[in-house]
Amino acid sequence: MVLASGMMLSVVNVSIVNIALPAMAEDLGVDVPAISWVVTGFLVTQATLLALAGRAGDLYGRRRVFVIGVLVLSGASVLCALAWSAPSLVAFRILQAVGACAMAPTAYAYAAELFGPRERGVALGVMGGVLGLAPVLSLNVAGVLVGTLGWRSVFWFSPVMGAVVLAGAALVLVEVRPRDADRRFDLPGAALAALGLFALLVALSRGEAWGWTSPPVLGAAALGVAALAAFTWQESRAPSPMIDLRLLRRRSLATANLAAMASSAALFGVLILLPFYLTAVLGFTAVQLAIGITPIAACFMLVAPLAGRSIARFGSERLATAGFVVSAAGAVAMAATAGAQHYALLLPGIVLFGVGLAVSTSPITMTAIHDVPAARLGVASALPNISRYTGGALGAALLGAVLHANLTPGLDRALGRVAPAGRDLVAGGFRSALLLAAGFLVLAALAASRMPRLDAGAPRSAAPAADTAIDAPLAR
Repeated sequence: MVLASGMMLSVVNVSIVNIALPAMAEDLGVDVPAISWVVTGFLVTQATLLALAGRAGDLYGRRRVFVIGVLVLSGASVLCALAWSAPSLVAFRILQAVGACAMAPTAYAYAAELFGPRERGVALGVMGGVLGLAPVLSLNVAGVLVGTLGWRSVFWFSPVMGAVVLAGAALVLVEVRPRDADRRFDLPGAALAALGLFALLVALSRGEAWGWTSPPVLGAAALGVAALAAFTWQESRAPSPMIDLRLLRRRSLATANLAAMASSAALFGVLILLPFYLTAVLGFTAVQLAIGITPIAACFMLVAPLAGRSIARFGSERLATAGFVVSAAGAVAMAATAGAQHYALLLPGIVLFGVGLAVSTSPITMTAIHDVPAARLGVASALPNISRYTGGALGAALLGAVLHANLTPGLDRALGRVAPAGRDLVAGGFRSALLLAAGFLVLAALAASRMPRLDAGAPRSAAPAADTAIDAPLAR
């Protein structure tokens, strides 16, 4: 429960500010593209530092890294609540992300090492539910707080929850001693990975605002590709690489990460666009938004733990594939009812979308870390989260661009319900974006169908930390 709460604290902060962005922009005197860096800065920092934090847990102890992450995130949240300008708020959000990225990979690695084979599926199911529930729960909490106490109140949630997590960590968590005899840290690899991912995610997240063919976007994309190419070369020759690229030769890790990236593109994209749609077309207030998105949260809370228990019966690849197909059907159903003036017509699609993603989350995570050597669990556990945040940035950028292409100038900045003609434009853009989300989910289903069959009763590989273990053939 401590690990799940810590991971929730980490993930909640990704999107807790989404509903508060209009109020932030008005209070701080900036436009919407400028204030969007409150989200983008956090997302980019998370994606670039997750592998670094995972490796730090492998080398210096998982409990230590986990506790430091909670402390940094909680302190930065207080600074965000006290921010005096948009640049200061973005800077403090980046500091928040530095703390948050230390928590999720260490939590997954703890679960893989401390739980027995039978319990691991349930534990990862709970964590999978948390991973999917947290972004939606954050919107629910933010809707209530912004509607009653103002935008600064959303940042006081994390220090309170952080204090609870720290108390639980002090009472329950034991330090897992590092098993990697090689204590060297691949700083050049870490720097190149951070630079490459940061540049690419900046290009993806700002392409719609700056123009996809603008020099800044093209330059950032070129820099990202060059840096990641240099990272690949560095990791192939480093004596102690930050990410051993041989891990990606495992079909389990490669297919699970592709599925995580594609499904997160759909999830994050829809979570960003759905509040705008409900506000512009149905006239929802911030509090009504919280209620309207609750069905997705309920799906993750109720279904994900059951999916973790079902891995032994159905197999991880079947559960994940079926989940993504159901979620894609939900996205298509929402697209078919876009423009309707009644929320009840949209609800069945929302439920299908949430149920499908809830079913698939824990099988994906379990497959990704199933046969990874214990000394590399922190890094391997970080990879699905890197894929999720990278996919989230991709989905937010592309789905946002599709919506924006259907809107007239100024309409994309409407903060309340728009005129009937504008509603039709918003509904058309939302429909197109949902069909793109369905395409991402079909890609995720194809990747999941290629995962090796696992069940929760099969023991995770007890391979030693030696490099030869990484080259062991994978049972197909």
